[in-house]
Amino acid sequence: SSPQDRRLRSRQPSGASAPSQPKMLRAALRSSARPALARRLTLWPEESASAMPPMTKIVGTIGPASEQEDMLQKCVTAGLRVMRLNFSHATFEEAELRMTNLRKAKGAHSRGLSLSRNLRAILLDTKGPEIRTGNMKGGEVELVAGQTVTLTIDESFRENGTSEKLYQTYEELPQSVDVGGTILLDDGLIQLTVLSKTAQDVVCKVENGGSLSDRRGVNLPGAQVNLPPMSEKDKVDIAYGVENDMDFVAASFVRKASDVEAIRAFVADKMKENNFGPDALPPLIISKIESTEAIDNFKDILKASDGIMVARGDLGVEIPMERVTNAQKEMVRLCNEAGKPVIVATQMLESMQKNPRPTRAEVADVTNAVYDGADAVMLSGESAKGLYPVESIQFMREVIGEAERWWRKTGSAGRTALQQDQLPDAVRFEDPGKSSRFAIAQAGVLAAERVKCSAIIVSSAQHADLAPFVSRCRPSMPIVLLVTNAKLGRQMQLYRGVHPVLVEPEILASQSVRGAVEVASSMGFVKEGDSVAFVKEFQDTANTICDVTAAVYQAPYTTGDTRQSEADSEKASEEISDQPSKEETPRATWTQSIFGLFGFK
Repeated sequence: SSPQDRRLRSRQPSGASAPSQPKMLRAALRSSARPALARRLTLWPEESASAMPPMTKIVGTIGPASEQEDMLQKCVTAGLRVMRLNFSHATFEEAELRMTNLRKAKGAHSRGLSLSRNLRAILLDTKGPEIRTGNMKGGEVELVAGQTVTLTIDESFRENGTSEKLYQTYEELPQSVDVGGTILLDDGLIQLTVLSKTAQDVVCKVENGGSLSDRRGVNLPGAQVNLPPMSEKDKVDIAYGVENDMDFVAASFVRKASDVEAIRAFVADKMKENNFGPDALPPLIISKIESTEAIDNFKDILKASDGIMVARGDLGVEIPMERVTNAQKEMVRLCNEAGKPVIVATQMLESMQKNPRPTRAEVADVTNAVYDGADAVMLSGESAKGLYPVESIQFMREVIGEAERWWRKTGSAGRTALQQDQLPDAVRFEDPGKSSRFAIAQAGVLAAERVKCSAIIVSSAQHADLAPFVSRCRPSMPIVLLVTNAKLGRQMQLYRGVHPVLVEPEILASQSVRGAVEVASSMGFVKEGDSVAFVKEFQDTANTICDVTAAVYQAPYTTGDTRQSEADSEKASEEISDQPSKEETPRATWTQSIFGLFGFK
């Protein structure tokens, strides 16, 4: 479809009927080796069917505007990969509804008997150990520039704060701030300067005033605070997330590595309490960077975390706003080097809460996050409570697609893989097996770029780090990850370029190249004449062997008239699903083996 057609569609409200599939897409689906399967799979939006699937993922907050089953299905179809549940606001009843409806949504990440099963992930975002004011007399007070106001820990002011004296929740406030320091109220709208302090009170001058209502946020830029890693509410919410097998925990207001370690230990305890076995995957810990202290300790936090969220809202209050972009770029760079996923969040398409189209500055913001190397970009109020939740996801998907097309066209994508000295330096882990797997993943990406492969297929029944290692090398083509564990597939959704597909265990157990290619072909990742790179890991009788191969694949479907009845399509799909006999003529022909590398553990 043309850019003009897409612009017209972006103006349609979320409830409008979707346009019919383009003729080219219908023809491509009919010609697949698995016609019945392919017709029911939609991996990326219809309007982008002829383009490469997105490498950068979309995390979307689901709320009142998008939580119902039909609307959430539209969000999934539009490109939502990870659903964020904001536990600053969501109740358990609301979270239950949203989880149920997400899991009902049909997707294109499973094969065989589970055609309607999707691998969209769930991210639990905690409220965090915040500092807030108490309640005000009459619900609101007015602070005037130049006046003095006292912040106190005196409980008698908790429910009846005034413009002269008001309560705040942080008991160590007098010990944490210095005379001359800054205190910000209500997301920085009101700025105070500390004049003096006692054991209970901090006397401040109002630098710029405004109205202050109940339970507004308090920020202490540059101060070292002694808050617990989790509030009591956070513990209850995380326990609920573990019980419901959520995939990620986004930990708010992380300040140091020990905070992450405490949350991980708490998660481990809850996994045992819920009788998860030793092989069960716990939720991954995504640390939200929202304070000066967190930036100062970022490298240690990154090492302790499974991923990072650049939470620019509170971060823009804690540090000067003009420094936020620099901090974002540095954090994304360090995450890329460490091979850990990074989400850029907050106000990315903020105006789409009320308008059907974003501003040009917002489009540039998303584009630059893609250029920086973000694994995912996030929508908050746009998809949770805005007027255009589906359109927000669709527009973000189109911006990502255009940024990635330019990125490939200008050579930015291939540079890292085509120039050996630009690939990540050889990484040495304490586990020699990890070092070998990373080197093999790196070699596979190099081969894929030089041969100009259409996709990299990753198959590993032994280790979960093989696909992240491939993603770490930032290939310019999608990474098709075959998994038998649905939760592993969901957790891989956050990695740039990784498209997990849930397959029958027999496909991985058989170590079948043919079966893997048929899956990729049926989902539209490869077609006749394409080159495909393989990064496979399998167990032989003595050693774990990693095998990387790039080869030309002749697609197993014909180019003639493919029209057939639905019954015939179903029958064909069932026949192909059966394990092939030794006498069958292979549907895949490998014309040339381009590259091979074997590593032994």
